[in-house]
Amino acid sequence: MKKVYLILMTIALTVSCDRTEGPIYDVENGVALAAFNRNVQTYPVDDSGESFAEILVGVSTVSDSDRSVTVSIDPSSTADPSEYTIDPASLVIPAGEFVARVRLEGNFNNIPETGQTFVILNLESVDGAILDSPQTGRLSHRVNLFRFCPFTDGATFLGDYELTTITTGIFGVETFISGTVTLTQGATVADRQFSAGLYSAFGGFGPYTWNISLICGEVVVPFGVNTGVGCGGSIEVGSPDVNATYDSADDSQLLINWTDDVDGAGGCGGPVQITILLTKL
Repeated sequence: MKKVYLILMTIALTVSCDRTEGPIYDVENGVALAAFNRNVQTYPVDDSGESFAEILVGVSTVSDSDRSVTVSIDPSSTADPSEYTIDPASLVIPAGEFVARVRLEGNFNNIPETGQTFVILNLESVDGAILDSPQTGRLSHRVNLFRFCPFTDGATFLGDYELTTITTGIFGVETFISGTVTLTQGATVADRQFSAGLYSAFGGFGPYTWNISLICGEVVVPFGVNTGVGCGGSIEVGSPDVNATYDSADDSQLLINWTDDVDGAGGCGGPVQITILLTKL
């Protein structure tokens, strides 16, 4: 009987050792839940070719081997696949760690010049873990992308400016009413907006909210404003034929080009190219 007992003990130990040769998950004896750490972030894509967004996928326990992470792109994403790349090497939670740092790189030249685009990543699986409950909202992650070239030397293009006219508009009068305006940030760090009225020579109208985007040396007017006034139609003041430029290191002055009476729809002799100057106070 003793011999039989010893043989059985030897077999049991051998089987036990064989069972631990594969990856060990849940080394802390907990349930391994996987999810994104948050569901949205904004990624300003600059033209350096070195910027990227880091998307964190976490698990609640560690493993003694690397864990592969699988994500898919949600069909509701507005970003074209040419606008970004996901580094496949980053789709892993290293052994002994709780987090995968998924690297998404924006392709500056393919991202729309103005506005935002977005890509939504869905978490499909993590080796040796179960996905968090869909009700938590942590199985999808949205990345908002837009073009941006950083300002330098302390420039912000924010605050109070004095608005003056460089080139007049319809009927040779000033389109924008001169005076102090305040530049504030718009939807992204590249966007600015201010409030100003129009056509003081005709009694003044507005004020209206004006939007511009500072995109890598160019002052872009992303969309126009339909003023509701005109000469038989409604004047729109909108995008110029040629964008003005700016110095990213100097926010003391800012030239902005516009088109007064875009396409002549207001019936006031347009379109006329105009330029205003904002001088920091």
